[in-house]
This record gives sequence, structure tokens and C-alpha cells, in this order.
Amino acid sequence: MKITIEHHEETYTYESEYDSMGMSDVTEKLYGLCIAAGYHPDSVGECFFEKGREMTEHLYPDDKMEEEDAMCYLGEGETILVKSRYNEERKFTIIAKDCIEYSFNDDGHVGCCRNDDGSLESVDPSGGPYIGIGTNLGEVHKDLEDLTVTEITRSDTGLGYYYLTVK
Repeated sequence: MKITIEHHEETYTYESEYDSMGMSDVTEKLYGLCIAAGYHPDSVGECFFEKGREMTEHLYPDDKMEEEDAMCYLGEGETILVKSRYNEERKFTIIAKDCIEYSFNDDGHVGCCRNDDGSLESVDPSGGPYIGIGTNLGEVHKDLEDLTVTEITRSDTGLGYYYLTVK
């Protein structure tokens, strides 16, 4: 298999000795080529996530809550459950007015991007949802509307627990 991107008179190519690859491998290689071509990792990740969600929303009709099922007020300790594309549970627990714990049990395949200073730029468990600096959590669940992620830190207790500072 061969994937080529021609951008600004430059050519970026990935070649494999195999004739075929799984879709996750193709996506990973295409992501890497986009980064090599100069696109920002966050932009590429968000675009992949948004396009994937847009193109497959018909496969997951149960992911949408009815208006009357929504919580009216979120207080400390309350948890919002969201399902990944693979029907895995994701939890958003309100820790404080500016802090949400993002947790999940299936922590085997978690993509993370880091800034130059080593801080987390994004976290993306297999099946999503992708959360990055600048993400409006209202896109994940309407009860988190108007909460924008400003910082992401990983819990010292291990993988699967991240703290989102929001404003």
C-alpha cells in the first residue's frame, strides 16, 4: 500500500510492503503524513474525529438523548455518561465548577498529543470522544454546553483518568 500527499510542491509518502492494512493502520499513517506535511496535530485529530462522527452518525442512533432526558443543573459529584463509538462508557464527573474528571475503563488504546512543554494537548481513547484544548464539551453532551477545555492533566492513579480544566 502507498499513501502520498502532495502539498506546497512537497511530496510526503508512506509505503508499506503489504498490499493492504487495517483501517486503523491506514488512519494512523494518514494522520502522520498530515503532520509531516505541516498540519497541526490538533487540527488533524479534530478533523478526523468530526468527519468520522459525521459520516457514521446513522450507525449510532441511540447516542442522542431526548431533550426531556437532560439534567437541568450539574453540581459537584454529578456524572454524565457518554458512549464511545464501540459502546464503551465514558464518564464526565463534575469535580468543581472549573474541573471535570474524564474517565474510562478501556485504557489500552489511548491517543495523547503533547505540547512542546510536555503538557497534554489532547486525549483520545479508542472510540472517542476526542477531547483537546479548546474543545467545547457541549459537542460531547448538551449538559456540558459552554464549557471549554483549557487544560488537560492525567491522574497520578493511572491511565483512564484525566482532569479537564474548563471555563
